[in-house]
Order: sequence, then C-alpha cells, then structure tokens
Amino acid sequence: MRFGLDPKSDFFKHKLIILIASLVGFAIMFYLTYIHYSTARSFCDISETISCDVVTTSIYSEVFNVPLSILGLVYFTIVFLLVMFYKKKSLFQILFFFTLLVFIPSLYLTATEAFLIKSFCILCESSKVLMAVIGVVSLKVMRESISTIVRLSVPVIIAGLALSAITFFAQTGNTTRNDYSTFVEALNNKSVVYYKSFKCSNCKRQEMLFGKAYVKLNSVECHPDGPKADPQRCLRMKISRTPTFLIEKGGVELKRIEGLQKLETIASWAEVEFKDE
Repeated sequence: MRFGLDPKSDFFKHKLIILIASLVGFAIMFYLTYIHYSTARSFCDISETISCDVVTTSIYSEVFNVPLSILGLVYFTIVFLLVMFYKKKSLFQILFFFTLLVFIPSLYLTATEAFLIKSFCILCESSKVLMAVIGVVSLKVMRESISTIVRLSVPVIIAGLALSAITFFAQTGNTTRNDYSTFVEALNNKSVVYYKSFKCSNCKRQEMLFGKAYVKLNSVECHPDGPKADPQRCLRMKISRTPTFLIEKGGVELKRIEGLQKLETIASWAEVEFKDE
C-alpha cells in the first residue's frame, strides 16, 4: 500500500494531489530552464505581451546568475520527496509553510512581468497555480488551529518579503547608473556594431553594463522574431553567438569579439578611451 495509507482515504488523496502537482510543476520548470538556455522558440511565445521567451530571457529571469526556473525545480523536487518519503504527521505543516515562503517571492516575479517586463509567461503563472494548490491542500489537512497558523505564518511572510527584496536588488544591482554616452559614441565612430538577440540572456547583461546608453549603440537584432530583426545580415556576417561586437567598414569585418564583455575590455579591443565615472 503506497504511502502506508488506505488508497480510499482522504489523506491519501490529498497526498496524491500534491504529488501530481509537484510532478507537473517540475516538468514546467524543466521546460522553462531549457527555453532559458536554448535559442529555440517556445510554444507559449504567442505575442509581445504573452511570451514565455521574453520573460525567461529577461534580466528578471535570474538571481545571482541562477535561472529562477532552476529554483522552481528545487522547490517542486523537495515537495515531491517530502510527499514520497516523509511519513510524520507534520508533513502538511512543512509543505504549507515551505510553499508560503516560496510563494511570496513568486508573486514579486508576477509583478515584474506586469510592470517591468510587460509580458506574461503562461507557464510561469501556471506553476504558481500549482504552488497555490499545494498550499491550499496542505492547509486543508493541517490539524492546527487558525490562530496557531496565523501566528506561525507571520515570520514566514516576513522571510518571504525579505527574499523578494533580496531578489529585486540582486536582479537590478548590476544596472549601471553611469552615463556612458560618450563611450558609446566613440564606439560608433569606430564603426563598432553590436549583434544581439532579444532572447539572449547575456545580451541583457551586456546592455545592463552599458546602462541607458546602450540604446545608442549601432546594433543589429539577429533573432527573426525580435524587434527590427535583420537575420540575413547576421548570417552574412557569420554571427554564431550573441552578443558579438564587430568593427565593420563597408560591410567588411575588420575585427571581432564574442560573448559577454566588460566595458574596459571592449574599450581596449576597439582602441577607444573609457572612463568609469
């Protein structure tokens, strides 16, 4: 008898619901991790405002260079293992408070989709529904009184809010506030061209290093679904990865540097002056 319980009991059915939710959540997180690192287009890339691709490659898709989808994998894996192997009566208390802790930062990520990225990831939001199911089912089975649940939830909520704040500062802390317009102008005068892809996470990091001045760069979008895309030019210039910087004269490549670069490295490569003010 699995889980050591009568398959006809409500207790067994609640565990089964959580088990299924964790497996589906794991599958979703695995797919989103694949999309994060892949150049393939996801099936939920529907429009500019509904796109898993846009969300999973934005600067808000990682924390400390770790994709949030991997953290989601960890959450659903822990839930699955707890349901399978933890036999004590406190199982549902642990599941509820653990889910509550993780659910709060996930709501922050929904806010970034709505107000910062301005695009929604259907699968990301579906995973939050699964988390809510796990939390609600766990709460339903818990034997604690309402006052005890509220009392124990307060520090968990505070911890969740703290995690949200840490996530926000980790995601935005690398965005420079310096004005590199003079540096970018010097690169443009040297005929430097920045080849990028709107699905490239390293391109997002590169643009964060340039700050607001990056929009002034001579740039070419290589992904065919990206804004003002010119994939034919990327093919012609043999761009195999993004970001890539070329020095071009009359459509002829003179110099190349590939991958995420420090601004000092780009300045040295292009032989222009760089001042980190």
